[in-house]
Amino acid sequence: MEELKTINEVCKLLDMTSRTIRYYEQCGLIKTVRESKTAPRRLDQINIERLWRIRFLRKLGLALDEISNVIDSDQKAAELIHSKTAELKAEIDSLTDRIGLLEKVLMLAQDGKNIYAVELKSDQPLNPEENLKIAAACTKLLLECRFSELKTYLNYDMKTMPPEFFAASWNAHIKPCGNFLSVGEQIIDGNAVINKLHYEKLGVAVRITISSGIVIGLLLQYFKEKNL
Repeated sequence: MEELKTINEVCKLLDMTSRTIRYYEQCGLIKTVRESKTAPRRLDQINIERLWRIRFLRKLGLALDEISNVIDSDQKAAELIHSKTAELKAEIDSLTDRIGLLEKVLMLAQDGKNIYAVELKSDQPLNPEENLKIAAACTKLLLECRFSELKTYLNYDMKTMPPEFFAASWNAHIKPCGNFLSVGEQIIDGNAVINKLHYEKLGVAVRITISSGIVIGLLLQYFKEKNL
C-alpha cells in the first residue's frame, strides 16, 4: 500500500506553506485524501510530484491558469516556456533600449545640454549595421590596448572607470589564451554583438551590448577553439 504524507510533511519536503498547498487544491491542481472527517489531509506520491512541478513552473514565472493547462503534458509545458522565453527576451531588449536612452539623457545633462534633444532620435529603429561597426571599433581598441579611447563609445558609468581598469581586466583574461591568431565572425544577439577572437589556447568572445549607439555592457567569455 502506498504511503501517504500529511500536508505538514509535504510542506517540509517541498519548502511550501500549508496555505499554498490548500490553495492549489482549491484551484483543482492537486487532490488530497482523508480517511475520515477528523483525519488530517494527506497526499499520495502523484500529487506530491504535481506540487513539485507546480513549484518549478511558478519559479519560471508561469501563472496558475497557465500551469493548469500544461502540467499534464511536458510538450505543452515546453512550448509555453519557449513562448515565455521569447517574451522575456523582447522585454529585455525593450529595457535595454530604455537604459540606452536614459544614458544619453544623463550625458546631455552632465554636459549642460538640452536633455530633450535626444527625443529627436529616440524613435529611430535599431540599426544592426551601426551596432556591428561600434562593436568592431571597440574590439579593435581592446586588441590594440587603446583603452582610453573606449570612452568615446561607453555609457556614463563605464566612462568613469579609469583605463587601468580595462587594461587589468583585459590582460587578466587574455594572458591564459596564448598567442593571438585572428578575429572571427560577428554575431548579433538582440542588442548585443558578439565578436569572437581566436587565440592559440582559448578563444575569447567579446559580448558588447549597445543601445541607441552607446555601449552599456562589455563582457568577456572564454570558448574552446575545437568547438568552432
